[in-house]
Amino acid sequence: MNLRAIKKAVGFLSGTPFHPQWLMRNDKEKFLAEFAGSLRGVVLDIGCAHKTSKKYLDKDVQYIGLDYYTAQTLYNSKPDIYANAEFLPFAAKSVDAILLLDVLEHVADPDLCMQEIKRVLAAGGKLVLNVPFIYPLHDAPHDYHRWTEHGLQALLAKHGMAIEREAACGHPLATSGLLLNLALCKTVINAFEKRHPGLLIILLLPVLVPVINICAWLSGFLFPPDQFMPYRYHLIATKPSS
Repeated sequence: MNLRAIKKAVGFLSGTPFHPQWLMRNDKEKFLAEFAGSLRGVVLDIGCAHKTSKKYLDKDVQYIGLDYYTAQTLYNSKPDIYANAEFLPFAAKSVDAILLLDVLEHVADPDLCMQEIKRVLAAGGKLVLNVPFIYPLHDAPHDYHRWTEHGLQALLAKHGMAIEREAACGHPLATSGLLLNLALCKTVINAFEKRHPGLLIILLLPVLVPVINICAWLSGFLFPPDQFMPYRYHLIATKPSS
């Protein structure tokens, strides 16, 4: 059973509590919608996939979608340029903003990636970054890293980038609900592949998944905010003008 095919098959449920990842459905889009319209000039989207970020940018922006050479086969990606995040094919100071969304965890050498980002960014240029924190292994074998907020701060400081804004996504109970749903669904997939009798749990998923989602979602309203175990971090950083 192909995991990507399954994700595509249940995609129509993404806006409903019946989808296992419903709890994280809109945070990246809201994050982009808040600031992307203010970006100007040349915007480079590293790991662009299907260029979904482009719709949040101003129409006058010069958008460039970049993805890995294997992305077309693996994800049906449609970039403008095939390249590697650790070796960006752009002149120094030629890009005004860079989007690095759910990508840095898949880069084998984050330091080299950040060096390249700083090199191609113009003075005062923006880096828009998000990464998972408490989240399952994915896109194996190319899933290399998880960062805390302190690790991200140290990485960016090391490369001379100033953080303007950072945010953690996921109340501890919401993150727990997300992980439980993903674990249940992956268990069903494994049981199917091995013809295990545990496959019968699939009969409970239409009830368990929405109940877990709704209870975890309500926790964000019933309890105080807590950044103890977020599933994702968002961050905006700037390359100094001098």
